[in-house]
Amino acid sequence: RQVFSWLAIGPAVSNFVGPFCAGLLIDHAGAQAGATMGFRAAFALMAVLPLATWFWVRGTQEMPPVVAAEDGTRARAWDLLAEPGFRRLLIVNWLLSSCWDVHTFVVPLLGHERGLSASVIGSILGAFAIAAAVIRVLMPLVADRLRESTVVTGAMVATALLFAVYPLLPTAVTLGACSVLLGFALGSVQPMIMSMLHQLTPAHRHGEALGLRLMAINGSSVVMPLLFGTASALVGLSGLFWAVGATVGLGARVAWRLRGEAPAPPPHP
Repeated sequence: RQVFSWLAIGPAVSNFVGPFCAGLLIDHAGAQAGATMGFRAAFALMAVLPLATWFWVRGTQEMPPVVAAEDGTRARAWDLLAEPGFRRLLIVNWLLSSCWDVHTFVVPLLGHERGLSASVIGSILGAFAIAAAVIRVLMPLVADRLRESTVVTGAMVATALLFAVYPLLPTAVTLGACSVLLGFALGSVQPMIMSMLHQLTPAHRHGEALGLRLMAINGSSVVMPLLFGTASALVGLSGLFWAVGATVGLGARVAWRLRGEAPAPPPHP
């Protein structure tokens, strides 16, 4: 729990740096040179970040793989889906990933509808990312007191409630406050999901389990924005928030059923 909480800080920080810096550049970079100059500057900055990442990870040493005992059969990654606990975990992970995606997708549209500038919209998204980073910094300090299924279930219920009120908020300040609360809820999830995934799968199959999880998340990131766009055209932005919130609220029951799949944390001395 502690290790995955520390690792999860990185994506949370990146979710702040990207929207916040892009919003500032769109509004202020080359404002006198033309409307598209700010967008070009934002894309240029984002293009530098993958190159910097490649430079930093060049010297990373990978640990040797865990070798499974030979039993005459070749396991397939898809076999993991036969495990009820692993299936439930993927469903929960997909629901929460969709909530993250819908927030990133809809907030710029909602902000534009409210007449907010790109800088303000980027700040709202940045506040969400900062909150996610803060909760992930705090979680390693209390990880031995937490139970994964309880944290995930609570996050899903909180997300459903926040999605219910999000489209009703009229100002940038209230949207930012709700974004912070949502960041606390969704930011707490990834370390718990990763911890449960490693407890539910054998050590020599962790790579396959991670691959299936990433495939589900990346597939969702491709498909869900298309569905979000179609749904918002039919039911509006508010209806989209409420539909996704209701779905994740109902999915909290699936997360609660994971309570018996992973062991509870040891008593704190």
